[in-house]
Amino acid sequence: MKLSDLIAKLFKKEVGLDLNNPDHLNLVKKAYGSQHAFKNLYNKMYSYYKGDTDAIKNYLFVTERSNIKINLNYIKKFIKEEVAYTLGNDITYESRNDDDSVIKDIEYYTAHWNELHETDVMKYLLIFTKVYELYYINGDADFCSKIIKPTDGYAYTDKSSGKVLFFIHSFKNDFESTTSYIDVYTADFIYHFDNKFNQIAPPTVNIFGEVSVTIGELTGEETDDSMYKDIKGLQDAFETNLSDIGNEISDFRNAYLLFKSAQVDKENIPEMKKLGIIQFPQPGGDASWLIKNINDTFIQNTLDRYEDTMYQLACHINHNESMVSNLSGIALRSRLIVLENKCNLEIKAHKNIVKNRLRFLFIYLDLKKNKTYDYKDIKSIYTPNIPSDDLATANMLSQVPDGTISKDTARGLFSFINNKVAEAEKVKKEEQEALANIPDVPHGGLDG
Repeated sequence: MKLSDLIAKLFKKEVGLDLNNPDHLNLVKKAYGSQHAFKNLYNKMYSYYKGDTDAIKNYLFVTERSNIKINLNYIKKFIKEEVAYTLGNDITYESRNDDDSVIKDIEYYTAHWNELHETDVMKYLLIFTKVYELYYINGDADFCSKIIKPTDGYAYTDKSSGKVLFFIHSFKNDFESTTSYIDVYTADFIYHFDNKFNQIAPPTVNIFGEVSVTIGELTGEETDDSMYKDIKGLQDAFETNLSDIGNEISDFRNAYLLFKSAQVDKENIPEMKKLGIIQFPQPGGDASWLIKNINDTFIQNTLDRYEDTMYQLACHINHNESMVSNLSGIALRSRLIVLENKCNLEIKAHKNIVKNRLRFLFIYLDLKKNKTYDYKDIKSIYTPNIPSDDLATANMLSQVPDGTISKDTARGLFSFINNKVAEAEKVKKEEQEALANIPDVPHGGLDG
């Protein structure tokens, strides 16, 4: 069967993907080869995040001279700042139908997850512009998720519908650093292979009934619209020039003492250094240091220009710049408006991941806990970790007529309230405790 005919049948659901069929397995092998075509680029992007840049790797050494290599990783700095802005506060959930039980179940059945899971998802999304989130049931029958970088995974999708036909995950065990393995996820089974696609274990049944993976995409342009693509050249130039000037400064140690109309015997040099005296036998004798004349203003201007351009392209502001002492929260917020707008777009990309994650969580709850929820009922709420003027918010609410804004909406306006449902329950509990502590009044009144 032609590969194109097989793909058409698979997407039309005329046949199911069966990796025991050689034609179907060849399709997976071809997709695996496509992953390797992009793997080098993704590895390069990850290397730059870790600080392993071309400027550092290819820095030219000069024999008998200082060869300091200075690494200054702006890509990591910018990505970490954006992760902190977008997910520095925990995500909260709200039911559109005011169903508090579904909110409690979301929090309970994901309570065992790593606290860094959300920030790691966002981090890899910003590094690669793509990340995969894989769902599975662990040995304790808990719903779990694993983050797969595009260096280790590839999802074969129908371009028109976005439906995932199968997902390939390549990995190495911690105790076997040389041997790699491949798991292929289909709608019905999970197949286990070695790196040559020899089946090493029987297929595992996929209880979800579909490929249990979410594809997180930051932008349609993918790697062409990444932090790496935007400032890689500036990062290399900055590190190269900074290393050059550092070595120029260090090479001042190699300055020479220049004598005019004089000659010094080697035997006299130690005594001359000890006494700090130089005698010139002939008139017109002179001595001076022969050193380089470096235009430090030109160098500093060049480095400042590189740095400022990187900040502009990344939509960040330099927090090390001095600011007026009486800068208000609103004024500071306005300086961050461009970065905030950028982070809002990143939050939307992350929301898409969370939305599909909840869909798989509710499949799990239906199968294992006999609980039925609709993922479309859930609204995920992000509270950016940026300066907020809560005093101005409180003043504004105090001037709004009663009945205009609900208490639930008002709570959500404050930056220090991350969970409106939990906060409402606390207020209700405090009110009940206050009523319970009111002493009983006798029937006859206070004078009775």
